[in-house]
Amino acid sequence: MSEELQLLSKVRVLEGVSEAGLKQILEIARERKFAPGQAIISEGETGNSIFIIKHGEVEISMAITLPLSQREREKVLVHLGPGSLFGEVAFVFGQEQRSATVSARTEVSLWEVTSPDFDKFVAGNAHDGLVIFKNIAKIVAERLRKANQDVAKLTTVLSVVLSKVERGK
Repeated sequence: MSEELQLLSKVRVLEGVSEAGLKQILEIARERKFAPGQAIISEGETGNSIFIIKHGEVEISMAITLPLSQREREKVLVHLGPGSLFGEVAFVFGQEQRSATVSARTEVSLWEVTSPDFDKFVAGNAHDGLVIFKNIAKIVAERLRKANQDVAKLTTVLSVVLSKVERGK
């Protein structure tokens, strides 16, 4: 097995995919490289690709608008490294607006797979396609669970702050 296939076989979204399926993924994936600080995708743009990090690290951030000051700033949500993926929502739903900005923190090499290319892959390899979609669903569910926990924490903090403000009146 080649070095690239070995690396792909360790990528969580591709766990359980056959060696033949991994070879097909390599055939449809486009390798892209980015310099530190360079934007890979931008919040609000339309896309339909999923990205798998081959080498390097990326930063995912979202613009946060503060209603009182009308200032916009970036909130870093997470850093991802080799074997991680991003762009799965636009990938699954087709031409979808990107919900965050992803920038290279270091020199980054990625594999990009578009929805149309993946659809062709699935047409010829339904079993591996199902395995990949199940893996994507697990990853998205974990991220949703974490987001729900974060919302619960933020709601608790907001409730505490508001109760102190009310008592101070």
